[in-house]
Amino acid sequence: MQVTTFTGEGATYRFYQGFDSLTGVCAHEALNIRVFKRYALNANKEIVDAEIKVKFTIDPETKRLIVVGGESRAKFRDRNYKGSTEIFSDNTEEIKREIRKLIQEERLLKSTEDFDNPIVNERLDEIRRKINILRIEALTKGVIVDLIV
Repeated sequence: MQVTTFTGEGATYRFYQGFDSLTGVCAHEALNIRVFKRYALNANKEIVDAEIKVKFTIDPETKRLIVVGGESRAKFRDRNYKGSTEIFSDNTEEIKREIRKLIQEERLLKSTEDFDNPIVNERLDEIRRKINILRIEALTKGVIVDLIV
């Protein structure tokens, strides 16, 4: 079985291709997310979005999909940030309109979705994250959006 070497953050890892390399890379990236959480705690920030990506390629010899690396990202904001609530102030109708618009776009993309197109899938994920953030914001203002939309 093919062994692949990964290096990152001053460490070197060797995994057999297949399940071992996939879980190894995911575990490493999950540790990075924990580091981000620790940073946020120490810097009086909070994580508003985090993601882990596993990178694949086709092995030219075996013509099989193999793991070649990973990437983890986090977006931070100050704990006392008032940004999105200031944008929508107390107008819950504006939040409802924005959610409806995002749901319409999501439905449109789903109806024309090409399951092999990573750009469409990434946009769908982004829309779902925005909808969830807006629903949480509406809940903090005492509005249940799931019954309205």
